[in-house]
Amino acid sequence: MDSKTRFYHAMEGKPIDRLPMWYGAEPDLTHNIMKLLGVETEEQMMQEIHADFRTIRPKYIGPKLARYEDGTFDSIWGIRRGGGFWGTALNHPLEQIEDVRELDKFEWPSPDLFDVEFTPEEIALSKDYAIIGGEWAPFFIEAYELVGMEKLLMDMYINPELAMGLIERCLDFHLEINERLFPKYAQYIDMYWFANDYGITRGLLMDPDMWRKYLKPLQKKLADQGHKYGMKVAMHSCGDITSIIPDLIDIGIEIVNPIQVNCPGMDPQKLKREFGKDIVFFGGIDYNELLSNGTPSEVKQGVKDMIDILGYDGKMIVAPTHDLLMGEVPAENMVMLYKTAYEYSPKFFE
Repeated sequence: MDSKTRFYHAMEGKPIDRLPMWYGAEPDLTHNIMKLLGVETEEQMMQEIHADFRTIRPKYIGPKLARYEDGTFDSIWGIRRGGGFWGTALNHPLEQIEDVRELDKFEWPSPDLFDVEFTPEEIALSKDYAIIGGEWAPFFIEAYELVGMEKLLMDMYINPELAMGLIERCLDFHLEINERLFPKYAQYIDMYWFANDYGITRGLLMDPDMWRKYLKPLQKKLADQGHKYGMKVAMHSCGDITSIIPDLIDIGIEIVNPIQVNCPGMDPQKLKREFGKDIVFFGGIDYNELLSNGTPSEVKQGVKDMIDILGYDGKMIVAPTHDLLMGEVPAENMVMLYKTAYEYSPKFFE
């Protein structure tokens, strides 16, 4: 069974040979895994660990963005970032804004900064692999980085016209890029996977009713866009998002990631019991402790335990509880994750 077929069978509850698996990490970790496996290219590594997905995102083709001697760099939003691979926002260009009309004065990035064309090599990948495509579209994150998280959350209560004007501007940027991409290339894309971080360790960043009032309709626009072009739809949000999973199902989200099981409210047994008939769980292999600090034997057992809970019926994509693994994760642990899932999950489908 090829990877594309495996993905669709998992989505549709049809017989599969094993659970599908996803990999994503910063270059340092990928290099370490390549070295451990003795391969020369990232694609060879992906094949060695039996990763079923390949990701094709729009590519930045705009002017070179500034990078500074201290390691910080500018983003397309005028935000200076630093620390880690992608870093965090070190400034908030719109933190002084108080009137929605002032948004027109900001120099918004243009969708023209991105190339949406697929290369022949990328199209060829779609023959056998499940392809993830479209904009990552973290519009809520971008909005709170532009003004600061505290200000955005406060404005959602006291100045909702400004807050929602800002958030919608960020969303529209991604919707437009997708509309340039999907009409031509959706036939090659199997999963539209987008992101926003609404959760913290013990719940949402805001009252769930506030999320439902303002942000649920915007997330639905992305889900609807993916479904319009025939793709399965997945959403990423870190933290405890249990309170809004029924809402995600309601707006058509079919796959939820990363299932951050280290959060007290994200008990995998409860999640499977309450939502397992309606969604595919994408993730669940603990990044914070198991993969980062565990031994390979502990990783092996941890992967088995989570497959027993989330994947026994085939409705699971095996992956860590993080969308971009950092370089400090031991390569041995990552190899053990995929080796275990590859060898262990078939027992449920024999």
